[in-house]
Amino acid sequence: MKNSIKYIAILAAVILSAGACSKWTQQEALEFNYVTIEEKNPALYEAYLESVRSYHATEHQVLIARFDNKAGALTGRADHVNNLPDSVDYVVLNNYSTISETILSEVAEVKEKKGIKTLIPLDFDVLEKEYALYLEGLESETEPTLEDEVAWMGEKVNAFIGTATKLGLDGVMVSYVGKNPLGLKSGESEKVIALQEAFFGPVLTYAAGGKLLFFQGNPNNLLLEADVLTPAQYIIVPAETVTSLEGFNFAVHMASGEGVPADKFVLGVTAFDVTDETATAGLFSGNISAIDGAARWAVTPDASFGKKGICVNHAQFDYFNIQNVYSEINTAIATMNPSPLK
Repeated sequence: MKNSIKYIAILAAVILSAGACSKWTQQEALEFNYVTIEEKNPALYEAYLESVRSYHATEHQVLIARFDNKAGALTGRADHVNNLPDSVDYVVLNNYSTISETILSEVAEVKEKKGIKTLIPLDFDVLEKEYALYLEGLESETEPTLEDEVAWMGEKVNAFIGTATKLGLDGVMVSYVGKNPLGLKSGESEKVIALQEAFFGPVLTYAAGGKLLFFQGNPNNLLLEADVLTPAQYIIVPAETVTSLEGFNFAVHMASGEGVPADKFVLGVTAFDVTDETATAGLFSGNISAIDGAARWAVTPDASFGKKGICVNHAQFDYFNIQNVYSEINTAIATMNPSPLK
């Protein structure tokens, strides 16, 4: 892996020093006739891409970028998946029901050229809220049964898996927080298990076909008999409101437990929205970004569990960094996987 990082660093420096990469300019209104490095020196660019693909194929701490893809026309560079940093390992398209043809084309491009894989997300707790709204709209006098809710849940998840399959994506990220089993009332566990089976069943079948599966949430709240965590590549621990390294450790320790693999943890944070004057999410202690804080956490050894990397929600916010586009994400990648160059 070190050789891959070294070659990426060398070739990236050459590419940037050529002054030819328009990816880093933030001027949207003006048009310049840039000659890209791909046009000027195709062999050098292909060598760079080969190093990027090699990097993604090696063992390293990952960066998962959750991206708020737009449904309509893309109006700026921040809207494009192919403008994400090349060393991002995975992209999760947050708005999976409205993926444009442009985004789909870019998803195929970054996979072929750079080895970046793309997933779509589904959240159990969001589906439960949708079901409650669905019940409010019903005019039936018949009280809905557990079987009705299980069937509804199954239809939603199967439709989601159908979308992932139709789009030819690499996998899915499923979120489940749920309820603490210790707080369940008598008889409530049967309902929880039935709904978990309806939610995870189609997902596990899909993953068994060679697709990626990321789990996000609280694994200790899983009660179903089927094993969800072994086939999952990563267990993402939500920590978007945490503002200290101690808080990060506490969040992961709370997700740890019997039956939870200790070598799959990824920390989930969010990028800071510089366009929102009231925003606080994405800020860490000492006025540093949560992305930076999470990367520092990731490289701090812990004997209790393994740290596989970080997941950044709303990654496109970091495009508008005053230092450079995607400055925090690029810095986090370099922190977790430093170049051996001195």
